[in-house]
Amino acid sequence: MSILKGTKRSAMLLVAVMAISSYSQNSVTYNVNDANLIIPPGIYGVLMERLGRQFTGQNSSGLFVGTNSPIKNTNGMRQDVIDGFIECGVTAAEWPGGCAANGYNWSANKRPGNDVGVDRFIEFCKLTGAEAIIVGKPNGTDAASNLAFCQYVVDSLKYPLRWFKIGNEVWGCGGNKNVNAYKGDYTTNYDRLKNYFSEKNIKIAGSINYGGSNEWMNSFFDTHNGRIDGFEIHEYLYFPDSYESVNPPDNQYWDIVHRAYDGQIGPNLRRMVNTLNQRDPQNKVKLIFDEWGDWLKDVGDGWEQKATLMDALSASEHLHLFMQHSSRVEVAGLAQAVSVIHSLMNINTQAQLVKTPTFYVFKMFKPHHLNDAKVVPTTQSNFEKINKSGKNLQAVTSFASVDKEGVVSISFSNVDKDADRSVTVSLNSNIAEYVVKSAEVITGPAIGSANEYNQAEQINIKPLDSNKYNLNGKQLSVTLPSKSVAMIRLEPMPVSVEPQSSLLKSAATFSVKTGADRSVFISSSASMNSPVTVSLYGIDGRTLIDRVSTQFDNGNSICLPGNKLKNKGIYIVRIQGENLSFTEQVVISR
Repeated sequence: MSILKGTKRSAMLLVAVMAISSYSQNSVTYNVNDANLIIPPGIYGVLMERLGRQFTGQNSSGLFVGTNSPIKNTNGMRQDVIDGFIECGVTAAEWPGGCAANGYNWSANKRPGNDVGVDRFIEFCKLTGAEAIIVGKPNGTDAASNLAFCQYVVDSLKYPLRWFKIGNEVWGCGGNKNVNAYKGDYTTNYDRLKNYFSEKNIKIAGSINYGGSNEWMNSFFDTHNGRIDGFEIHEYLYFPDSYESVNPPDNQYWDIVHRAYDGQIGPNLRRMVNTLNQRDPQNKVKLIFDEWGDWLKDVGDGWEQKATLMDALSASEHLHLFMQHSSRVEVAGLAQAVSVIHSLMNINTQAQLVKTPTFYVFKMFKPHHLNDAKVVPTTQSNFEKINKSGKNLQAVTSFASVDKEGVVSISFSNVDKDADRSVTVSLNSNIAEYVVKSAEVITGPAIGSANEYNQAEQINIKPLDSNKYNLNGKQLSVTLPSKSVAMIRLEPMPVSVEPQSSLLKSAATFSVKTGADRSVFISSSASMNSPVTVSLYGIDGRTLIDRVSTQFDNGNSICLPGNKLKNKGIYIVRIQGENLSFTEQVVISR
């Protein structure tokens, strides 16, 4: 072998070793003790514009089907859409636009017999639990109408409106205005609304140019500091004429998942937050990121796109960013809810409904905004970069929250479509030990996988295989399948309320071991004077697999047969009796 050949082989070996080792380079430490900021539920909102087939469509292909429809409905609104909002946890809905709001005559459409006006929309929000975000017209001459609009919602419909936006995209469809022209119109509306609703705490959002430029923000702070509550932010991954929503090619996929985090949304969001932090250190002004998503080629009707696994991965990256900036992002609106652009649900002209892959991301992430969930800050993170189609992007993103019961929810996205990625998560926490409450994953055969009409779903939430994760005290190791979104939830190890001294003394007499055939053996080195119940649970600590009640005489042992343990993984053994209550984990590795 020549020296040159030997050098080449050594270099190739070094590259191979580096490639293999890179798979374990993802690590993050979350400080549970410092979780103080509640995640705004409004981040999980949607835009519901009067557009396409969102509300009405041929052959009952929208939300509204009429009160006489054979399709199950509530006051003419499809029950499956109502149920879908509840199932996936939609928290806010902006209406009537979008650009449609700039010309919408609300007073003539209070109670339309063949559509969804303000009465039905507020009813829809009450049925689903989604907070109504109302958008009015953009001009100063509209101030009286906008005030009457709010009065009708708040006073007549008795709805606790929190956000009203003055116009939509005023730099474009809202009048092609510059910032100075709009500020005059904004002021007229703001003064009328705030004077009437001074005790109702209604917040007023202003429209600014696309992507939230510093020029518009700074101009408002220069002249209107204290007179604006939030800025409208619209930013899409915008390729309606060039990027495929059906079977996206690899180069377009890599561009989308790069832009969703590192390449576009992340840097722009950080820029906007930095501007707000400088100009509004009291943190009173919020971002209303009410239009976001993958805007790609439609499938023929002008608005509906094929919703794929790629969109679900992109959505998870967006949501991670919004939650990371919970101090400023108060509301976000996926565009849109039904059959328009990056939707949660699609309905065809045969009135069939499918839940999109993004629907299941919203559903999986519900723990992040329930039960007073708070942001768990990071103290250390190291996520590997991969180079694909000329894009240097972060393969794995993650976010953690903790709720008022102490349950830590950690979500992940692995956008590498070609390889699994491993992550090590460490928790700084006053809790001594955690157990896995649940572990779930969303993935599919290909980045273009979708849920099709009249077919079994390809994309849904499924249990993450137990051999893909391991929890040791407060350190979690997880292997994320390629092109996947995952959520692992950890709950504090149950602590007995019995006197600690007697518990420790009794627990020390027990031994829990596993056998070659997956059997679990429990023995005691001392006799118990009263019956003891031994329960075997799944890793969630709630799914009962087996239970035996026995008296441990003369230090005997019992066996829980292994034929009930179908999978390898971690199980929970709970031993309870008089002055006795403790839990141990057992690992079945064969």
